Amino acid sequence: MLKILATADIHSPRYLSLFMKSIEEIDEEPDLIIFAGDNVDKNNVYAFKPIYEYVMKNYDRKPVLSIFGNEEYRGFENKYIELYNGFKWLNNEYTVLEIAGYKVGVIGTRGALDKPTPWQARNIPGIYKYYRELPLTISKMFDMIRGKGVDIVILVSHYGVTYKNLEGEPEHIWAYLASKRFEEIIKSKKPDLVIHGHVHKGVKELVYIDHVPVYNVSLPARGKVVLIKYKLKPDSKREEISGLYKWLKKSGD
Repeated sequence: MLKILATADIHSPRYLSLFMKSIEEIDEEPDLIIFAGDNVDKNNVYAFKPIYEYVMKNYDRKPVLSIFGNEEYRGFENKYIELYNGFKWLNNEYTVLEIAGYKVGVIGTRGALDKPTPWQARNIPGIYKYYRELPLTISKMFDMIRGKGVDIVILVSHYGVTYKNLEGEPEHIWAYLASKRFEEIIKSKKPDLVIHGHVHKGVKELVYIDHVPVYNVSLPARGKVVLIKYKLKPDSKREEISGLYKWLKKSGD
């Protein structure tokens, strides 16, 4: 069982007390910790410090991954990486971790929207094209990461990746919350697990896209950090070796 402690949209300091209360109530040791963006409010870089210090103190030997949300402004990524370098930050990138004898590949991205927000449309040149092309970029990463021989692939996006779990949000803003193109990527590339935030009022924590579990871990939506327990699939090579060992042992009896 792979235990992942995941959250998003802390918007520190806005929901900092809720984050602290809920993480202190976790009584199981996670194998991996993931922050799915909007860790701070309005690019308040230093508001992430109490979160970072708590996690580094209490989970200092656990891998911690974070992505950027829309509240971590573009162009400031290196500032977060510099100040909070105990975390692995992913910005349209992937990494491979060794956890419990498994190679776990994680792709991290802010994600895309079907419609840029009015502010984005006015202030970010080329945003329409960027959102159209990003799903293809992420799709290629699945091929690259699987070339590393990973056992598990996890996709982490800040923005939503489907409309299937947007219930609770006004339907007229769904296009500003998620990208249907990412749903097509999930169907074709079949990650083992998908985690996202951004959907503050989403009533569904878990939905499935072609049997792929998709979690909305937004802190305002869940009211707590989420402990995901993913059942690890037996590795075929391990099964073959185990089976060979049992056959040899039996033959030697």
